[in-house]
Amino acid sequence: MSKVIKSFSLEIETVQKLEEYCSASDNWDKTISRSKVVNDAIRWFLTGDVAELVHNNEQLQERFAAAMKKQHNQNPRAQRSWWRRLLGV
Repeated sequence: MSKVIKSFSLEIETVQKLEEYCSASDNWDKTISRSKVVNDAIRWFLTGDVAELVHNNEQLQERFAAAMKKQHNQNPRAQRSWWRRLLGV
């Protein structure tokens, strides 16, 4: 596998997170370079796994909204304002 050296700009917060991840972890394998971590992260992001996570999150939100709507429609007393429910009016 050939390697290409190319430089990119990173935000300081990103660099700090990378440094913390690589140096603070007790389980960190010292043979793995920071370049490999960045390379693996970019490869994971660009392979479409993120799109799948976003799709799953959207489906979860839709199911949650449907469940909340169903629960809300089953209890007509819940549709009244909080002060009417409190007073029993």
